[in-house]
Amino acid sequence: MTVKERQRSGGRSEQVRLAVGRAVLELLAEERIAFTTVEVAERAGVNRRTIYRWWPTQDLLLAEALSQHARDLDVPDLGSLADDVRAFAHRVALFAADPVDLTMTRIMVSGSHPEFNQAIIDHFAPIMAGWYEMLDRAVERGDANQRHLPETVINSLVSPLFLAPLTGGEALIPARVDQVVDLILDAVGAVPR
Repeated sequence: MTVKERQRSGGRSEQVRLAVGRAVLELLAEERIAFTTVEVAERAGVNRRTIYRWWPTQDLLLAEALSQHARDLDVPDLGSLADDVRAFAHRVALFAADPVDLTMTRIMVSGSHPEFNQAIIDHFAPIMAGWYEMLDRAVERGDANQRHLPETVINSLVSPLFLAPLTGGEALIPARVDQVVDLILDAVGAVPR
């Protein structure tokens, strides 16, 4: 049963849920991975027994934060793969360097919160399907070849965009993002701009 199923929307329960999610997001924005239930309760202004009752694990607290923070990475449809991939890559680079998303990535990489990892995977499954459609559209238009699976192309594109802030502390600079895009466009037979 999820937190949302246990609580009615609106009223005090909704206010508590929102306050707890915001508190966790604040901790993540401070790059705090190992926060305590007491810290969340204090920041949210709720009794810690409420936290223990509604979110008995840190994974559930993280999932609550994800539900409030989750942002879509919309895929552009600008008419050419080169334009779509370039616009998309710059969006991903900024997303990956956001302090909350960067901390969530660190949590996933740590492997210490499998339920949270699964919540992220579930959240991004339909979003990633949209990313793959960007390549399918390009193949249909004749903008790209089918030598590589869409999953391979997208993973090759987004991996360095997420890895740069994870290892270097900041997003790739726009010129480096463009270099990654050019490499991907070359791999799929598209003409870089």
